Amino acid sequence: MKLDFSVAVHSLLYLDEHRADKVSSRELAQSLHLNPVMIRNILSVLHKAGYLLGTVGKYGGYQLEKPLAAMNLGDLYDLTIPPTLSYARFITGHSRTDDEVEASPIAANLSESLTDLFTVADQQYRAYYHQFTMADLKRDTQHHGYFLAQKPPLDS
Repeated sequence: MKLDFSVAVHSLLYLDEHRADKVSSRELAQSLHLNPVMIRNILSVLHKAGYLLGTVGKYGGYQLEKPLAAMNLGDLYDLTIPPTLSYARFITGHSRTDDEVEASPIAANLSESLTDLFTVADQQYRAYYHQFTMADLKRDTQHHGYFLAQKPPLDS
């Protein structure tokens, strides 16, 4: 999985802790122990989506545009990990031809079936994230266990 979601939420929480200041991408990169270019790429996405204010130059930096309670985790996940994620690296088999279906129906059909399975699981995963905000995530960082207490029953 890409780090984009984790980088985005970490950056937003860091900016929340430094609301009064403009924070540079270099400072964020040091906090996250990542390359500043990666940070700038994610910050650009967040800026375009209206989560951040950003200014360039010697006294530039980033600040939050919205309160954490107005930032939905599912929206952030969708923004940073597109729903069109390719499952190709998780799947054996390939697109089927008529000859392959006759020769090996499992190999010919498995790719499509697993893609369907992963798609449904991904949709449910995303729906779960949409129940929470960045304020919920901050709450859990301060007192671990919030998300575990929200765990849905297995039969739902």
